[in-house]
Amino acid sequence: MRNNKNILIIDDEKDIRESISGILSDEGYVSFIAKNSSEAIVQIEKNVFDTIILDVWLNDSDLDGIQLLKKIKKDKPEIPVIIISGHGNIEMAVDAIKNGAYEFIEKPFSSERLLLTVKRSIETFLVKNENTTLKRKNLEDYEFIGTSTNIIKVKQLIEKVSPTSSRVIIYGKSGTGKDLVAKEIHNKSKYSKGNFIIVNSALLEPEGIEEELFGLEENSKVIKEGFFEKANNGTLFIDEIGDMPIQTQSKILRVLTDSSFYRVGSNNPVNIDVRLLCSSTENLEKLVDEGNFRMDLFHRLNVVSISLPSLSERIDDIENLIKYFSKIYSPSPDTKVSELIDYISTNYVNYEWPGNIRELRNIIERYYIIGVKSLENSEQIESGFNSKNVISMPLKNARKIFEKNYLESQIHRFNGNISKTASFIGMERSALHRKLKQLGISIDSKE
Repeated sequence: MRNNKNILIIDDEKDIRESISGILSDEGYVSFIAKNSSEAIVQIEKNVFDTIILDVWLNDSDLDGIQLLKKIKKDKPEIPVIIISGHGNIEMAVDAIKNGAYEFIEKPFSSERLLLTVKRSIETFLVKNENTTLKRKNLEDYEFIGTSTNIIKVKQLIEKVSPTSSRVIIYGKSGTGKDLVAKEIHNKSKYSKGNFIIVNSALLEPEGIEEELFGLEENSKVIKEGFFEKANNGTLFIDEIGDMPIQTQSKILRVLTDSSFYRVGSNNPVNIDVRLLCSSTENLEKLVDEGNFRMDLFHRLNVVSISLPSLSERIDDIENLIKYFSKIYSPSPDTKVSELIDYISTNYVNYEWPGNIRELRNIIERYYIIGVKSLENSEQIESGFNSKNVISMPLKNARKIFEKNYLESQIHRFNGNISKTASFIGMERSALHRKLKQLGISIDSKE
């Protein structure tokens, strides 16, 4: 992963390019420059950028700023573009925002204004990638697989609820496929032609959560569209709805009641038609009883609930899941899947699969990278023990040793970053924190 943040500066004036580059470099950003659209396109094709700063007026350029903006948003829609101009007006600003610009800044501008805007654009970029782009790509790669009795019941319920406009709460442990169920419901609904937007509540910063959900408006100018607006005429899936702050819950309730919302900084309502789906690893009724979730919002959401079984409750599906993921991760169609099936059947007897399908998928992916023998060795190294060390122990003690050594190894691997560790091993961040406390593992957490 890149530690530095790359910024592309596109301006026909050399002194402006150098001035902006100097300001950004002083703050640790890596600056790239282009004086026209041709140079900019080459840079965008060659490098990965976290933000682009683009001048509206580009002399001696095949495309002007707005035309180049349109091309960037078509080819690289995830990259925030900050438009700058010394000849700006309201019409130009509105045009830029309509065409996907993150923000419009008039020259001359202060270094503080520029840096604040760049910082916010990068934060937005990271949140969107974590919440939507990357996860949506993963969803496009996978199908909801299973023929066990428990999964057939889930599929039948999906078929019944999908054609309706009813709200659905999807319950299940981490890694059970709640997002896949939401995607299935969306695909089979009347909202299927609209966007399917995923919001992971746990990844949203509390101070910026309402901007992310409802958007931002300043001086009657739309600065940023929120997730609700992006999901208009489509489906918004809020993952871990129970992690939403109470004050935000009240505003979500208002959206469901009025089919409208207010952008942050605006008094003008935005009307929408969005199907809302939610998920939770915890029982929302329990959260209501504890005072951590609004009762009125719960009743609005709880039209239909779907409970997903853990992988240990659908063992019959494991072989089919192995075959399915093998088709995705196998480097060759001739790879013998039977070897992997035998390995997992032998080494994971009575295993509880705490990471569920995500954990199984990770094992399969590692197998096709390093092979069975290397996989076996790596698992022994990561866990800190093998069968010879624990053969005389009760199962409860052996499991505790394994969990402690495994988690310590993974945390070390990700340099103490709890979020990355949780994502890799297939646990929710809050659940991992609880498990670490339970096992007596103390670290300097890097979220």
